[in-house]
Amino acid sequence: MKPSNLVFGLLAGALAAEPALAETCLSPYIKSLREPEKVMYLWTLPVGQGADYLSVIDVSLPSPTYGKILKKIEVGSSGNEAHHIGYTDDRGKLWAAALNTSRFFIFDVRTDPMNPRLVRTIDKVPQLTGLSGPHTPYAIPGRMMISMASGPDGSGPGGIAEFTNDGEFIASHKAPNHPYETVIKPEFNRMITSSWVSQKTFMSPLDKWDPKSFSNTMLVWDFKARKIVQELKGDPIPLAARWALKPNAGYGYSINNAGNSIWMFKRQQNGSFTYKKAADLSAGCVPGDLRQSPDDKYLYVSCIGAGEVQAWDISVPDKIRLHDTVQGVVQANMMHVTFDGRRLYVTNSAISSIDFSPRYALRLLHVGPDGKMKQDPFFYVDFSKAPDGPARPHDMLLN
Repeated sequence: MKPSNLVFGLLAGALAAEPALAETCLSPYIKSLREPEKVMYLWTLPVGQGADYLSVIDVSLPSPTYGKILKKIEVGSSGNEAHHIGYTDDRGKLWAAALNTSRFFIFDVRTDPMNPRLVRTIDKVPQLTGLSGPHTPYAIPGRMMISMASGPDGSGPGGIAEFTNDGEFIASHKAPNHPYETVIKPEFNRMITSSWVSQKTFMSPLDKWDPKSFSNTMLVWDFKARKIVQELKGDPIPLAARWALKPNAGYGYSINNAGNSIWMFKRQQNGSFTYKKAADLSAGCVPGDLRQSPDDKYLYVSCIGAGEVQAWDISVPDKIRLHDTVQGVVQANMMHVTFDGRRLYVTNSAISSIDFSPRYALRLLHVGPDGKMKQDPFFYVDFSKAPDGPARPHDMLLN
């Protein structure tokens, strides 16, 4: 039996024994994927000349082209700095954000999921929104909210830009920091935005970054009113943030890049939030992304500096502990957890201005029932040898 068929057999048995679960780390408003993934969309930046593109990768285990790049959909322009992507709430469109040019590219992924189609490009976003440096597109009912790092000239504080699913601008919501990511807990009508640095900073070489300019705050918003109600201060550059998934769970975690730490935010009985350090990460980790298991037992932290992925046991939320580590994932950065919590995809490009390794790749980690991770030796998409030249793979979504 081929290794892939063996894994597929085990997966099928596991799925038959357990109820379907939604994907983690996506907006709670997105239509969930409740079956094994067939295709991955990966926002990709060429190392040399050429347009940024959406890679279409076969991730269906029974397929003869499993683990292969099937095609790429170019966006017709270069220098965009392909970074994060997000689905609309109905999972029919995919929004791709450009860190450098502040463009948005909207793809139709409903008509033919194996053949996405670029249907709209939104130019001149800073003039339209008064904001620049878009990071993460985040779905709410019928709309997309995009965290924007800076003002229109790439400096100063940013905010949240709000559009319809089709790309019509609605409003901008200013923030006193440099927004990175948005997470919403509908039960409490609360939205939390994490933060990082300005557009001019993140597009500069790392040795030009000024620590005095780093954001160190997370913002708590009244979601319906789009109004900031509390500012939480902690270690600098609180990148990714995740709410606990259980209904009415009032806590969650962030990774603080410049503090090399994990922090916990927690809702109190009076509705206000506390924010405290939950753990220090190992020396040299330099966290890049944070993901979670569907059962709220584990957090996964990618370590850009240490080249590893860590699993943290959070079954006792106030006393988290390191559970497992997989090493050998050079410049580990973006991750994506499947709906059943059994597979964890990992890419290894951060930003072109700070990447230190040219060994660009997409890897796969399998997660056992005990939360232990194991790197798949048969799944390796080598982007240093991409069909049209080396490319940097960043954010990904499954369908």
